[in-house]
Amino acid sequence: MRRVNVRKRGKVYQYQFEIGTINGKRKFINKSGFKTQNEAYAAGQLAYEKYINGGVTFKQSQMLYSDYLDYWMKEYFEINYKYTTSKRYSEAFETIKKEIGKYKLAYLTPYILNQALLRIAQRVTSKDALRNYQKVIRSSLRDAAYYFGFIENNPAADLQLPRYYSFDVKKTI
Repeated sequence: MRRVNVRKRGKVYQYQFEIGTINGKRKFINKSGFKTQNEAYAAGQLAYEKYINGGVTFKQSQMLYSDYLDYWMKEYFEINYKYTTSKRYSEAFETIKKEIGKYKLAYLTPYILNQALLRIAQRVTSKDALRNYQKVIRSSLRDAAYYFGFIENNPAADLQLPRYYSFDVKKTI
């Protein structure tokens, strides 16, 4: 369905789209003065996207995940978490940076994150330690999406620990 309508008004083109009904009357946003129909449609699409997103045009961040973790640690984590939590999680930061720090923040997927968590699970000695890695990844990407606006969606929203992984078997080998 086409949300943006374009029509000719004299010698120029105008875009128009509906924003809703107020007091029983339909309200529109429109702008005129474009030389071509395609130019008016492109401007209308941008205006419609801006309207839908609450006046904010979204641009994905090209920051590496390792750089973002440093930024997050400085700008958010150390301010909003207790010192002991910060100290405990700082060990997890280095391991996570080695595993998935090379990926750009905007291109992280649930698959990449789950595979990284499986690789980390092979090296840690307890389920609690693995849970700390999961918490760091989930909360950092949650804040990247909802607090800082670097990414549109949180790819770690459904990140889960491996269902069964025996830590006791590793100790005996």
